[in-house]
Amino acid sequence: MKRQMIRRSLGILLAIVSIVSLDFTAVSAQATEGIAASLQSKVANSDSAEAGKGAPSSAGAAAALAALEADTATTTTAEVVEEEPDVVIPQNNTVVVNGVITKTTLDGHYYAYSIPGLAVVSSLADLQKQANFMVLEYFFVSTWDLYKYTAPQAVETMDIIAKSQNAELGATFQMTVSRYFSTKVYPYENDEMQVTTKVSIPTAFRSENNTYAMVYVKNGGAYEILPDLDDEPTTITFNAHAGTGAYGIIKYLDK
Repeated sequence: MKRQMIRRSLGILLAIVSIVSLDFTAVSAQATEGIAASLQSKVANSDSAEAGKGAPSSAGAAAALAALEADTATTTTAEVVEEEPDVVIPQNNTVVVNGVITKTTLDGHYYAYSIPGLAVVSSLADLQKQANFMVLEYFFVSTWDLYKYTAPQAVETMDIIAKSQNAELGATFQMTVSRYFSTKVYPYENDEMQVTTKVSIPTAFRSENNTYAMVYVKNGGAYEILPDLDDEPTTITFNAHAGTGAYGIIKYLDK
């Protein structure tokens, strides 16, 4: 009789635990500890009381206790896991002059931050015409900074060229104009293309009494001085080329 009463009590307790866990998951761990202790105590008393009669131990209660502990461990683990937020790197693909924002016309990854802003200003239709592309062929632009410790040869070459022009080298970066088709980026070289691009001159490098240009160096050492095409003293507009090249702002010292 006592054994049946214990089993009935276990059934009631487990039913209560199930109801509580549905609506009060925040306190399930604390409630479970108390219930588990009560179950252990009743199992021990039942085993002691019936040991002299040769009755078997309360296997049903022990199984229920083990299942309850496993459920608690699973719930606790699920509560600890949190999703990591996505990291979004801002792109430097606009140029601001007197409050007017010029945004690049080509998609890409614009990660050159040594200059305050960079934007391709040639229209997509004009560039497609220059490249003899089909309607569904596009361009993809990638930019990133160049430093002496990351690209010593490129920066040193641009510095030598600047000095030969009696000029000072400023911010340097790499720019790649690729072909984009069917969600894939493909290498593309075309020195005849004129990809008109505007960059902001870093504030510390600006001067009212000097003129500016852009030095362009391609793989192999060939270089070109790209003149400034605008009259805005805070920007340089130049014709870049399709493909990959190193670019650097130069400031003429005798003007």
